[in-house]
Amino acid sequence: MSIVEKLNNINEYLESSKKVMGKSVINVEKIKEMLNEVQENLPRELEQSEVIISQKESILIDASDEAEKLTAETSQHCENLINEAQSRAEEIVATAEKKAEEILSQTEKTKEDTMEAVEHNKNEIMSRASAMQEESENYSSQRRKDADQYAKEVLFSLEERLSLSLAQIRKGLETMESVNQTSEEKVS
Repeated sequence: MSIVEKLNNINEYLESSKKVMGKSVINVEKIKEMLNEVQENLPRELEQSEVIISQKESILIDASDEAEKLTAETSQHCENLINEAQSRAEEIVATAEKKAEEILSQTEKTKEDTMEAVEHNKNEIMSRASAMQEESENYSSQRRKDADQYAKEVLFSLEERLSLSLAQIRKGLETMESVNQTSEEKVS
């Protein structure tokens, strides 16, 4: 039985005691006995209370230590997560920058390749145009030479015929003159 229960028993005993002339008649020996029981239990109860209080303080200290430990672990974990996130972010940024540089480099190379191809095509077209112009000029020149040669041949042929015709005309004139002279001599 606990001290509180024993004290309640004493209280009930006192309230239920007989009254004589307005005063309670109690058995003093019984009260003393009850009080002795309380006193005997009291140190035990006090010890238990002290143990409980000591345990409470120990529990509070343990809880405080555990809370500090958890706070430190949580803080460390958060710091690790932040460092990890920051490291990951730096990796992502570095990867993105590297990729951007690769894209820029590839774009620059593609631009250079395209410019080289355009320049090559331009040079090839210019070369073809130049060759076509030269071929056209050579063809034109050859046609002109052929035309000049033909004209020369025609003129030589004409000159030859004219020379023959002139020779025949001279011969005819000479023959006519010689016939005229012979006729004049015969007439004279």
